[in-house]
Amino acid sequence: MGEWKSGAGTRRWTQWREEDARAALAEHARSGQSLTRFARERRISLRRLMYWRKKLTARVPSFVAVAMPPARMPAGGGRIEIAVDEVTIRVREDLGAEVVARIAAELARCWRAGC
Repeated sequence: MGEWKSGAGTRRWTQWREEDARAALAEHARSGQSLTRFARERRISLRRLMYWRKKLTARVPSFVAVAMPPARMPAGGGRIEIAVDEVTIRVREDLGAEVVARIAAELARCWRAGC
């Protein structure tokens, strides 16, 4: 486990790995002691134990699929609106990405040329 090691009058810190933390927290659970007392008796930083306990028990968010009812298409079909500065382009939602990309490229070319 990570701890202060002393030898020849020097102190050096060793860092805990996850397995060190899991072992210490398992020992704490078996001890029946408060976390403060456990840390004090074993000369382990209380903050370190609290950090690892929080880290190892944190819930990992998971993604859940949500079924959505199909969107109703407005009369005349859906539209995608692209607005940049004072220019707004509206295209049908069913246009393919290639068509929209060609429209955008042509508008950019025209913009640069000063059409």
